[in-house]
Amino acid sequence: FMSLSEFKWAARVTDIAPFHVMAILEEAKRLQASGRDIIHMEVGEPDFSTAAPIIAAGQEALAKGLTQYTPAAGLPELRQAIAGHYQTAYGIDVDPKRIIVTPGASGALLLLAALLVNPGDQVMMADPTYPCNRNFMRMFEA
Repeated sequence: FMSLSEFKWAARVTDIAPFHVMAILEEAKRLQASGRDIIHMEVGEPDFSTAAPIIAAGQEALAKGLTQYTPAAGLPELRQAIAGHYQTAYGIDVDPKRIIVTPGASGALLLLAALLVNPGDQVMMADPTYPCNRNFMRMFEA
């Protein structure tokens, strides 16, 4: 087997800055444990636990044997519910076939970048922004 030091990285990723958020989180937790008053703004984690109905729904799904891969775009029922939410909340009709469920915003942005960004493109981004977003654009050589 090849050791990590022998591995040759793709040239396009050699200038991507490391993502230090987990190290920052660990330091914040250490300071908090030592009695410091910390307001966490380093990770996109909610400051509340999973709601009881969500836990119950997950347990019910497991008990029913719903443990296999879902369709790539997401469960049709979930996509329909999301479309219904947009209709109810905003009065917008969205075809559920146009909705793709991802495991988070970063996954969605990465898919969109793969679809829309070409080498050499210029991409406007907010500043400050989530650090990974710049890395995604760099990965696609924008």
